[in-house]
Amino acid sequence: MSVATPAAKIDPEVHVMPRSSRAKRVVCWSLRVFGSVDLLALIAVVMPVSWMQAAHAACGLGEFPMGALPVYLARSMSLLYAFHGAMLWCLSTDVIRFQPVIRFFGWVTMLFGCILILVDLSAGMPRWWILTEGPVFAATGAWLIWWTKGK
Repeated sequence: MSVATPAAKIDPEVHVMPRSSRAKRVVCWSLRVFGSVDLLALIAVVMPVSWMQAAHAACGLGEFPMGALPVYLARSMSLLYAFHGAMLWCLSTDVIRFQPVIRFFGWVTMLFGCILILVDLSAGMPRWWILTEGPVFAATGAWLIWWTKGK
């Protein structure tokens, strides 16, 4: 086969998201809402350390540990959340074309949410944190999987 010859279709038929306008709108706006929430983390990338200390105390986590590593981790993790949000916005631009990637994000997000519960438990996070962070992530992943399922 030459480079100019199109490859034969060897993949099994992929289940494509229903092309109903409702499903497309739900997925598109869900990605934008989830992405916008994640993009709020940009605030923490540039916020003064004194605000980090205040937020840490307000969450019931005690005194914020000072030093280069805790500040670096707080800022870089916030930047990673914002990057995730930007990716979700990008995927929202064509939910049909990006459907396999959106489903992948859904499955990985569900797994991430379940692992976050274990991480939060092992880190000794407050109960409200444990019952919120991981389960909400897992639920958003399940939501995306549900709305991008095949016919």
